[in-house]
Amino acid sequence: MRVLIIEDNLNKLKQIRDLLENKYPDCIVDETYAFNNGMKKVLEDNWDLVVLDMSLPTYNITSTESGGDKKPVAGKNIMKRMLNKKIFSPVVVITQFETFDDDKISLESLNKEFEASFSQIWKGTIYYGDDEWAANFETLLDTLDL
Repeated sequence: MRVLIIEDNLNKLKQIRDLLENKYPDCIVDETYAFNNGMKKVLEDNWDLVVLDMSLPTYNITSTESGGDKKPVAGKNIMKRMLNKKIFSPVVVITQFETFDDDKISLESLNKEFEASFSQIWKGTIYYGDDEWAANFETLLDTLDL
């Protein structure tokens, strides 16, 4: 199984990677940390699962690069582009925020939009802000045919 994780928080990324590698010992995990690089990787390869953060910098953050503008709903934009390009890899969103874009958009409203507009690929959202996130993620993974 091939999994792409698009996540800019390195601690969160490590926890997601560890969970996937423990649950699926033969899985191959690739990672990227920003919107543009994430979109490029989605287009380059065929993924069995894409794990998306919702808010991402435009570019990878380095010692000399700030990452550009923070895209508050980057995950949504990636899913939209995936469908436009007819890429149907299953997507799980893992986010540590309950609101986005200066509190203008709630996670609940995003999930309703995902269900209506991205049901071909969106398999669920995990809220990373509580201790249950890992168990919830595993439960969701168990429902997928991976």
